[in-house]
Amino acid sequence: MNPDTSISPRSSSDARPRLSVVVITRNEVNNLPRLLDAVKGWADEIVVFDSGSTDGTVAIAEAAGAVVVNCPWEGWSTTKNKANAAARGEWILSLDADEAPDKACAEAIAAHIEQGARDAQGAWRVGEINRLTRYCGSWVRHSGWFPDRKVRLWPRGAARWEGAIHEVPVFEDAVRVSRLSGIVEHHSYPYRADHLSQIEKFGQVWAQDRFERGHSTALPLVLVKVCAQWLKTFVVKRGFLDGATGWTIARLSAWATWRKHARLRQLHRVGIPEPSRILVARTDALGDLVLTLPMLAALKERFPQAQVNLLVRPYAADVARAALHVDEVHCWTEAMAQDPLGAGAAAMKSWQPDAVVFAFPDAAAVQASAKAAVPMRIGTGRRWHTLTRLTHRNWDGRKESGGHEAWHGLRLLMPLGIEPSSAYRQTVLLSAPAPEGAVQTLLDTMADAPILLHPGSHGSAGNWAPERFAQLAVLLAEKGHTVGFTGTAQEGEDFAPYLPSGAHIHALFGRLSLHQLLALQSQARAVVASSTGPLHTATALGTPGVGLYGTRAPEWAARWGPIGPHVTVLDAAELDSDGHLDIAVETVLEAAISSGLPRAAQSGRQTPTP
Repeated sequence: MNPDTSISPRSSSDARPRLSVVVITRNEVNNLPRLLDAVKGWADEIVVFDSGSTDGTVAIAEAAGAVVVNCPWEGWSTTKNKANAAARGEWILSLDADEAPDKACAEAIAAHIEQGARDAQGAWRVGEINRLTRYCGSWVRHSGWFPDRKVRLWPRGAARWEGAIHEVPVFEDAVRVSRLSGIVEHHSYPYRADHLSQIEKFGQVWAQDRFERGHSTALPLVLVKVCAQWLKTFVVKRGFLDGATGWTIARLSAWATWRKHARLRQLHRVGIPEPSRILVARTDALGDLVLTLPMLAALKERFPQAQVNLLVRPYAADVARAALHVDEVHCWTEAMAQDPLGAGAAAMKSWQPDAVVFAFPDAAAVQASAKAAVPMRIGTGRRWHTLTRLTHRNWDGRKESGGHEAWHGLRLLMPLGIEPSSAYRQTVLLSAPAPEGAVQTLLDTMADAPILLHPGSHGSAGNWAPERFAQLAVLLAEKGHTVGFTGTAQEGEDFAPYLPSGAHIHALFGRLSLHQLLALQSQARAVVASSTGPLHTATALGTPGVGLYGTRAPEWAARWGPIGPHVTVLDAAELDSDGHLDIAVETVLEAAISSGLPRAAQSGRQTPTP
């Protein structure tokens, strides 16, 4: 989008720019290029007021010729006011990073500016734009979201922003508002997880602001407001005409009303739960367990004196014991699962938790916790067996949400006063076992720290073709790298027809226990795998990992990507003719070598010449 309008940048560097586009940013790498492209050629100045972006936002802005100002975040109104003060233009056009004016809107802005800053009566001439919002891939034309008119254009110095949330420009002098033609595209929420995250962020600010003003809300009134919000959005504002999107917006609008008032009520509460023994239950797959570990860190930070324990299946116990923030590990045995009201409940009572959080809603474990009368039982409410047995329920849908599994897990902790955070994405979560015994013997036979390839995935997600894993191993070995294939004995048998030979290639299938695998991964230069447990354990140990993923729910990296300080994800937009992830061997080769370079430097080992 690059509309040709009558606004032309002034040639003299000393002259005040005519129009300054002002935007505040923080990690807007997915949105900012669209905005910059939309205003290119007709904005005299672009001011990007950035509050600590770490994703390349600043580099994108600078490459586009924007004036970048680094600043601390001080709330929406204060930050926007400082951003406007940094602009030099005679006119201010305030846009959000996820907005983009179309050609008609750009032309209307140009025409408005040409008519001067004040009208015949001396009132400021300000411009009101109309936003059309894109929600999870659909344009929303009803639901109270369209028309969505916002005053965003005014002469410099005429307005200041006010409000802790949903801030508005306030004018001291009289104004005459002109509705500008055209549309500003508002790319608000690519996924429902973005909407949920925004609901929590806005709700927290709203509640704190009302609390500091002395406001409170009675529960009956909250319920009335929730119902009224749904009716307003879906019926009065004709959200039903937006189909499934309208239903989702109405439901989450009602949820937003509930959450902000619930937060306000919580601020007025005394005696917020302070559990001393917390049990986190994750009794499914290995990778799922690793993605649950940020919950332990959050619980330890919130309740530093509490005992935080893990409930896992016996096969995952070695990983659970390596978790940095766990005090005790309990195993959910087959006997407990088969007899939840007897053996399961007895075990639950013996562990004495005063709160149990079901990161995975195992039906038998939920039944056991209810039979044992654990005071707080937290988990999803979206299962028949959890509706009546849990004391605190979360209603997020995960499959298509676009939210990461670790983020959804953290949202389960909100009844304990814990806010979801994205800090987990670059955190080491597992302690590395020492490479003793068989592992050290194995490392001694290798010329260098290995790049580990794990070709199996237990069918839990899309996988890369075994032929490509074999080709990758050969290319790595030719470049002087040591390669190790890991997996179970059965995975070794399945991979045997493709296993290449060579002095630098080691087949380790079935030779390592889970504890030994962790020890070996901790010494590896990098690990390459599709979405599977060993990929997650490697990156949680701090070992560089290259994850191979599809782009469609529910097996995408947006939900199941590995977490850790050194993560590379390669997405396959399509599958090959055999149903495998279609990612070129050369692409994975480059990622494997480059991801392993920092590890080689840290270990002091000499890096083979690529």
